[in-house]
Amino acid sequence: MGVGQAGTLSDAQAISGLHAAKAVFLVNVKNPDALYHVVKVIELTRKQLEQQKVAPHFIVVFIGPDVAFLTKDRRGIPYTDERAVAGIQHEIERFARKGIQFQACGVALKGMDIHPSMLISTVQPVESGFISVIAYQEKGYALVPVY
Repeated sequence: MGVGQAGTLSDAQAISGLHAAKAVFLVNVKNPDALYHVVKVIELTRKQLEQQKVAPHFIVVFIGPDVAFLTKDRRGIPYTDERAVAGIQHEIERFARKGIQFQACGVALKGMDIHPSMLISTVQPVESGFISVIAYQEKGYALVPVY
């Protein structure tokens, strides 16, 4: 049912009657190239919803080692990953201006020995990524796990 008569893809059935969509993305991919792709797809999803007249409300919560890709000084990032990490940070900064909120789990930050002040400015540190995700689900946000 998702394919129209001309073979085009459609979300019409799923979004019928929907005016807003709230989602919290729980992200733990552990690979900067994959994470770069994920961040771009989250923005694409936001854009597609807007094009279909659905107001997106997105929160992206990074847990685990992914928080290391969000630091200003990028310490400990191998040279081979620098380009992907720079891309991640650039896209996060760009997409934050479009209304996507980004958070980093404080438990993961502590585990990676990263002080919250080392995060890029568009990423908000929270005490626990799990608590954040639980709370947003209780507020009606759909969980989108990305592993």
